[in-house]
Amino acid sequence: MNDRLFSIGEVAKGVGITRKTILNYEYKGLIKPDKKDGVKGNRYYTIDTFTQVHTIRVFQKLGLSLDEIRGYFSDTTDLLPIIQRIEKMRDDLNLTIDKLKERIASPDDNIKEISVEMQTVYCRTYNCSSVTDKTNHLRNTALEALTLHGHDTSRRMYFTEYHANSPQEVSFCVAVPPESRGEYIKQLPALNAISLLHYGAYENIPKTREKLVSFAQQNNLKLSGTFRNLYIEGPPQHKDTSKFITRIIGILC
Repeated sequence: MNDRLFSIGEVAKGVGITRKTILNYEYKGLIKPDKKDGVKGNRYYTIDTFTQVHTIRVFQKLGLSLDEIRGYFSDTTDLLPIIQRIEKMRDDLNLTIDKLKERIASPDDNIKEISVEMQTVYCRTYNCSSVTDKTNHLRNTALEALTLHGHDTSRRMYFTEYHANSPQEVSFCVAVPPESRGEYIKQLPALNAISLLHYGAYENIPKTREKLVSFAQQNNLKLSGTFRNLYIEGPPQHKDTSKFITRIIGILC
């Protein structure tokens, strides 16, 4: 440091970037050296410029281009699209974090009361006689939904819904963007529910569902009879069925 100024090397080390990157920031008009001296034009920066370099690096990690960052500093960038993009990134990160937590959770973790947000789904209903039927219908419905509408990446990709009195009649639901319209598009309302993670083969899901029923009875909670199987990890990720993870959701009245 020279007279309370930072050398380019000190700034690079402090922010965790290269000198070449800082020079590129200068070339792009994002910063300028606060002092240059010597035959080689050694660069020095104030703490304010040091902080600005750090801010630029943070924005880059969030996916902003250098042109967008320059516009941010000059108040010429429309911030709303950037906010929306970062919010989507946050939602994706939250889903990934939740998924990793579910992978390491104990099968004996307590049943939870949850709130399910309103969402838009592409939904097809079929009568199914086996797990194989359900798997095929789920894959086909997912393919239809993604082809026609795309996927709402802020939500789990798909789930099935059925009533305990007629479990063979299954609705296959795929999360699609909220603005989706057309045949088989449904707006599912927000609701309250209880849920429990099921680890293992799909054939054993009824046993886990019974745990939810018993929990509701013991805690004076009234189930509507409608259940959802939210598929977290399955055949796309694992060949070993013991590693499958499904969240069983019992919808409350």
